[in-house]
Amino acid sequence: MGVIQDFLTYSRQLGPEELEAEEAPPTLKDFQREIESLDRLSREVTHLDDVIVLHSWLQVDLQPFRDSLLSVIQDWRQMYTEYLLDSVSDSLQQVAQCADSDEESSSSSSVPLTETIVLLEAAGVRLPEHLSAQLQC
Repeated sequence: MGVIQDFLTYSRQLGPEELEAEEAPPTLKDFQREIESLDRLSREVTHLDDVIVLHSWLQVDLQPFRDSLLSVIQDWRQMYTEYLLDSVSDSLQQVAQCADSDEESSSSSSVPLTETIVLLEAAGVRLPEHLSAQLQC
């Protein structure tokens, strides 16, 4: 099972010794924790020296490693935020369908819409225009 699938199933990454764990879908706080953790890691990696000298004679250029690591961190962060954006889109579609059918619906999204949007904005993620337009209606 992949790391993101573990997170969506158990709200955390399982350790290698954990063969079975109780399923606990993630909350917005879990998403926030992961995004903030990746942001901290990104800041730490950004501050790594470009070049280090080992044993007083071996010069190592860390820039390619640092750049690759930052790319991976950004990809992970994007997976979490894209999942939340998809949740917002799904929620807005449900609201639009309910309004179109003029029926009350008891179904709700797995994540609260307003809080998800606030979390995404705090993470510096802008809603796509089509979603922003739906919120204006």
